[in-house]
Amino acid sequence: MKNNLRLSGISFLLLGSHFLSAATNLEQFSTKSVEQLTPANGRLVGTLDIRPSDVFKENASFRFENSVSIGYRFPYPLQILYQQEIWTNLSNSPALPGPAQGTVFARDGYISVLADKFWIAEDNKAYLTYEARTYLSTFSVRRAAGMISAVRNYLTIGHKLGPGATVSLTETPIMHFFSQDSYKGKANPVFENRLQAKATFQLTQNLTFGLPLIWQVTKMRQSPGASKSGIWDHYIWINPELFYSLDSHYSVGMAYYDLGSLTRGDLSDLTIMEGLRDGVVQFIFKASL
Repeated sequence: MKNNLRLSGISFLLLGSHFLSAATNLEQFSTKSVEQLTPANGRLVGTLDIRPSDVFKENASFRFENSVSIGYRFPYPLQILYQQEIWTNLSNSPALPGPAQGTVFARDGYISVLADKFWIAEDNKAYLTYEARTYLSTFSVRRAAGMISAVRNYLTIGHKLGPGATVSLTETPIMHFFSQDSYKGKANPVFENRLQAKATFQLTQNLTFGLPLIWQVTKMRQSPGASKSGIWDHYIWINPELFYSLDSHYSVGMAYYDLGSLTRGDLSDLTIMEGLRDGVVQFIFKASL
C-alpha cells in the first residue's frame, strides 16, 4: 500500500507539472462571459462527488470521501442547496475518526445559500461572491463532542488576470456551537477564522487547475485540564485540484490535501515537509444536474 501511495503522489505531481506547462497557451482560450453564466430561469441543481482517497499518515489506508447535494438555482445569482458528505472507511484507518472498517457513515452536512458573483465590475474582471452555510450535527463524532451547529459566512473577492487566469481571496468567519466545553480531554472550538488565497488556471477548454492556500485560526473554549484550552490554534494547509470536464455534466480529476499543518499551532516554526508528508491523494468523479 505504501508503494501505491508513493506512486499516487508522484503521478499527481507529474500530471500537475505537465498540465501547468500548458499555461503558456492560455491566451488561446476564452472564459465564459457573465451573460453565459446567467440562467434565464430557475432550475434544479445537484452534484454527486465520488472521491476514492489514498491516505498516507503513519499506517497507509484507503477510504472514499464522497458527497451529494441537491438544491435550486433561482434566476441569477441566488442558489440554495443541501450538501451531505458520505464517507466509507475501507481499511480501518487510524487517521479517520468514526465508525469501524467497512462502514458507510455521514460526515458533515450543511445548508448553503449562495449569491454567486452578486457584484461584477464594469470591465467584467473583478467580482464578489457571498455564501452562508449552516452545518448540522450529522457526524456522530462531532455530535458526541456536543456539537449543535456551526455557521460559516464566505465572502470572496476575485479578479480575472487574463484569459484563463483568476486569483481570489476568501474571508470566512465561523461560529461553533457546542453543548460542552471539551470532549475526551480536548477543548472544543468557539470561533474560527479562515483566510484562503487561490489561483485558478483554465489550462485548456476542458482542463482547470486550482491551488488554494488556507490559513485557519481557531479560538478554543476554556476547559481547565483539557488540551488546547483557551488558546488560538493555527493551521495552514493546501488543497490543489485538477479537473477535466468531459461535458457539461461530468468531470474527472485529482486532488491533494495535507493532514498536518505547514506550521506549528503557535506559528513558532514552519513544518512544511512534515505537513506535506502526511496527506490525502484523491481521484475524483463528479456528476452534476
